[in-house]
Amino acid sequence: MDTKTQIEDVLRTRLELQDPEFHLEVLPTGSVSGSIVSDSFAGMDHLERQHRVWDALDAEWGEDSTAKIGTLLAYSKSEWEWDSDMSEESGDPANKQG
Repeated sequence: MDTKTQIEDVLRTRLELQDPEFHLEVLPTGSVSGSIVSDSFAGMDHLERQHRVWDALDAEWGEDSTAKIGTLLAYSKSEWEWDSDMSEESGDPANKQG
């Protein structure tokens, strides 16, 4: 199982995410970065989301989690849709098509 799939499985299971979408990529360094979209994050501030995500990853891999994983951003579905709409309107070529 590749690292992206492992991360998805760990977060889906440990955080009990509602209908999650993962927009992850493997960087040239081999670490994985990207975004996690789930309504499970609705109502949480950014810091709470980060703590939940990293607590789950650290519980699975301990100190190795920082070697496997780069930046992960967590969005609710409405935030993701709004951000995607804004990217398209601004002509941002990095629109979110995971």
